[in-house]
Amino acid sequence: MRTVVIISHILLLTGLVVIQAGLTLGQEHKPYNAFNIEAELERFIERGGKVEEISTDVYRLTNRIGESKVYYFNSKGYVNENKEDINTTIINVWEIDTTMFAGMFTFWQKVQVANFLWSPLPIEDLNNNSRPELYGFTDVINPNIAGPVRIYERNLNGIYQSIFSYELPTAFVKGIADINNDGNKEIVILAIIDEDSTLYYYQVYKSDSTGDLPTSFDFLFYLDSLNVPFDLYQINDMKFGDWDNNRITDCVFTTAGIWDTTMCLIVEYREDINNFEKVFRFSSIYESDLSGFAVDDFDEDGKTELVISSGPGNVFVIENIDENEYSIINRFPFPIPNTYMQTMSKDIDGNGKSEFWIGGQDFQEGITAFQCYEAGGDNNYNAVARIELRYINSLSGSETIQAVDIDDDGKEELIINIGNVILILKFVGSPNNHQYELWFAKLGESTQPDAEFYPVAIADLDSDGKKDIVIPMTKYTPAVYYAFSYILKQDKTNGQSELQSLSDNIPIESVFTNPNPFNLESTISFYVKETSNVQIKIFDLLGKEINTLLNKELLPGNYNLSWKAKDNFGNSLPSGVYLIVLKTKNSIKTFKSVLLK
Repeated sequence: MRTVVIISHILLLTGLVVIQAGLTLGQEHKPYNAFNIEAELERFIERGGKVEEISTDVYRLTNRIGESKVYYFNSKGYVNENKEDINTTIINVWEIDTTMFAGMFTFWQKVQVANFLWSPLPIEDLNNNSRPELYGFTDVINPNIAGPVRIYERNLNGIYQSIFSYELPTAFVKGIADINNDGNKEIVILAIIDEDSTLYYYQVYKSDSTGDLPTSFDFLFYLDSLNVPFDLYQINDMKFGDWDNNRITDCVFTTAGIWDTTMCLIVEYREDINNFEKVFRFSSIYESDLSGFAVDDFDEDGKTELVISSGPGNVFVIENIDENEYSIINRFPFPIPNTYMQTMSKDIDGNGKSEFWIGGQDFQEGITAFQCYEAGGDNNYNAVARIELRYINSLSGSETIQAVDIDDDGKEELIINIGNVILILKFVGSPNNHQYELWFAKLGESTQPDAEFYPVAIADLDSDGKKDIVIPMTKYTPAVYYAFSYILKQDKTNGQSELQSLSDNIPIESVFTNPNPFNLESTISFYVKETSNVQIKIFDLLGKEINTLLNKELLPGNYNLSWKAKDNFGNSLPSGVYLIVLKTKNSIKTFKSVLLK
């Protein structure tokens, strides 16, 4: 069964998500799309950024430290092919009542550290003392543009304090990994040399011994095999692994398309030169910018795949085919542009397959959309789920999706950042049936109304066995660029366990049709658990109400209702997909029925 559900608001008394069905992309409450492109670009400039229109409705945005990304403000018209075959969850962010989630996470402390755009604040226990460190930069006083990078650690009184500061011109952390396989992790830090933010150096620091922090300079991460000086390129999305299984560290990253060519590179560490050498390069003059990565053996052929996507809205799957050999084995379009969000989930629906997620933004429609993909065979991938966030877009650099088991129930949750909005979605479906409910939501921070969120990090920071949320924020003023993070502690007593116990006591209704597909007449069977006014309505896929079949109070029990494929005026309907919506006082359920003539 394929369903479309629209999460519109929250029942305060029950803790259940109320689902409104029958409305599709851009059809309802258009005034909620308050994203003003001109105003947002002006705001970006006011915060020290630069904006360049490189073609019609295509802009390159360069932040205050010189890192850039291309955004497409036109629309791809939204690809609707086979959309009716994909489980879809639609959330209108602005109708969420966040008081529902009060008590799930409580403010613990403010730490004067944040990371920069497009990646969560790095959290590691590199000195092995069971007190995780936070790695980032703190307040920047003009004319400095960033940095220095500092390390914060919890002291014996439970307060995070600075324990080490790298020297300027360190700006922020790009990656952490055991590069040389000595058992200690190294840290890669971006350093910006000139005041125009055009020269980038990536300094690698190591630990002198086990239990030490990585504070000793090791080497400069560079590639002399490229045709231009590597310090002219901005590295994004740095990720480490051993994808060809030769027990040598690999690194993959993308570069911005500043020189009319965007690249994805895979490099491998070489002990003899104490640096990396290139083993794979994908470059394109058509994609503007690339972003990554979701990494796993998604098609279960024993070979690792690395998934990237691009500004225009195209997805590329790179596969390791042999030692130090990689190839693009699939590429396909995404429904909307600006696909700069990716993650992988470890079989979130329990059907035995891992998934990758791609997310993009349509600024014209005010839509942020994510699609989940699974392998449909060797080197073949199908969309199996879609999540649409209505009337929310962002240029802030916070836009991410992560898959983390935040409540430790053995199943990952989806954590989404868009601007100053944080959403956590819980899978509530079954194998091959993706259904999601809103588990937690935070819309801005009232104590910091002028601050901008950056991607959240999830970790147990107070060693109580429960994962906490770290929200990095920055606040721009002409004199100081403030950087800090709020740590929110998880309270399972007031949060998830209470939500679950309430949910267990809520009546659950169901609806289905027979036959499906049908020709002239269909029998709608439904179950009502307690006395309630029951409505059954028919909608088309454009959200138009076709017919009201029932609107009356019913006692608990099973019911059958006949529908002869006609509208409210008795007119016969054409072939197509129709939404049958069952509404009671506690929930709304949706079922798709196919009319074939």
